[in-house]
Amino acid sequence: MNSSSFVSSTEPTVLFEEEFDGVPLLRHSYQLTVLYTVAYGAVFFTGVLGNTFVVLAVWAHKNLNITTDYLILSLALADLFILWICLPTTLINSIFTEWLWGQFFCRLSTWANASTSFASVYTLVAVTADRYLAICHTLKYNTSWDREYTKYVIFTVWFVAAIFGIPNWYNYDLIVWQEGNYGYRLCTSQTDQKLYFLFVNLLLAFIVPFGLISGLYTKIFITVSTHRSLAVDARAREDRVKLRVATMMLTVIIVFACCWLPLYCIFTYFFFFADQRSEVFRITSMLIRPIFQWMSLLSSSLNPIIYIAYSHKYRRAFKSILLMPCKTRYERVRSTILRRHSRGGKSTATISMSNFGAEPTNLCGASSLLIEPDGKQVERSVSDC
Repeated sequence: MNSSSFVSSTEPTVLFEEEFDGVPLLRHSYQLTVLYTVAYGAVFFTGVLGNTFVVLAVWAHKNLNITTDYLILSLALADLFILWICLPTTLINSIFTEWLWGQFFCRLSTWANASTSFASVYTLVAVTADRYLAICHTLKYNTSWDREYTKYVIFTVWFVAAIFGIPNWYNYDLIVWQEGNYGYRLCTSQTDQKLYFLFVNLLLAFIVPFGLISGLYTKIFITVSTHRSLAVDARAREDRVKLRVATMMLTVIIVFACCWLPLYCIFTYFFFFADQRSEVFRITSMLIRPIFQWMSLLSSSLNPIIYIAYSHKYRRAFKSILLMPCKTRYERVRSTILRRHSRGGKSTATISMSNFGAEPTNLCGASSLLIEPDGKQVERSVSDC
C-alpha cells in the first residue's frame, strides 16, 4: 500500500506546465523528521543485517536444507526487497512534501510494495501448509512435499505476486497536485483505488491468507492436543522438531499480523470513511500513518530474531557466520607456521591449542605454544581476528 494512495479517492489535478510557488521541503518539524529517520533507519539496518544472515545461513549450511528452510529463505528475500525498496520510499513520503525520485521509481516502488507484501503473506500460507502436512499428515508429507516441490511453490507464489502488482505499475504516476498557489509533485494513482484496495490488498492479501492460516493452525492444535505421541509423550526428536518449528512460524505469523493490521485499518478509514477536509484526517495522515507504516516494516526486521530465539540450527549457523573471520585468520596463521616448518626443516612443534580444546570452531582468543630449536618457548596469538 503506497503511502499516498489514499489521495486517489478524488480526481487529481494534473498540471505539468504551470508555474507554482516553491513548496516547503519537509512535512514536519526538524525534530520529528530526525525521529522518523532514526526509527526507519534502525529498522533498515537491523532488518538487512538479520535477513542477510538468514540467506547466508540457508545457502551455506547443509543442515538448513529442509522444505521449511527454503520457505524461510523466500520470506527473507521478500523482507530484503521490502527493506531496500519500500522502506526508503515510504520514509521519503513521510518526511518530504513532494515525491523526489521521479516517475520510474514512483511506479517501481508501488509495484514492489504490492508484490513483496503479497509474496510475504502467501509464503507464510505455504509455511503453514508445510507444517500442517508434517504434523497432521506425516505419511503424505514425506511422500509428496519434497524440496523440488517446495521450489515450485516458491516460484508460483512470486510469479502470482508479481502479476498482482502490475496494476499499480500502470495506475501510479508522477503528477502535480494543485493546492492554492502551490503545486506538489506526488506519486499517486490516477484512478480510483477503492476496488483494488478492497479486493486485492484487503481481501486477497490479508483476509483470505490469514483465514487459511487460522484454519490450518486450528487443525494443527487439535492434532497436537489429541495425539499423545505429539502432545504429551513427544520424546521422539522428529516430533519435537516439528512442534518447535510450527511454534516458531506461528510466532512469525502473529508478529506479521500484529504489525500489518493497524496499517490495513487506517487505509480502510482513508478509502471509505475519511473526510479529507477534517482535522482528524489531517492528523491521521500526517502523524499516525507514518507510525503504522513503520510498524508494518518492523515485521521484516523481527523475523531473524524469532529464528534465533526458537531454532538451535539458526543460532549455530549465525554463530558460525560471525566467527568466520576468526576461522580464516586461524587457518592463515596455521598454514604459515606449517609452511615455515616444512621449508626450514626446523623441529618446531605445536604443543597446545589450549583455547580451542576439542572444538575447532571456537576460534577467537586462540594461541599456539611453539618450541624453537634453541629451546625457547614462543606463544603466538591469533586473537586479533
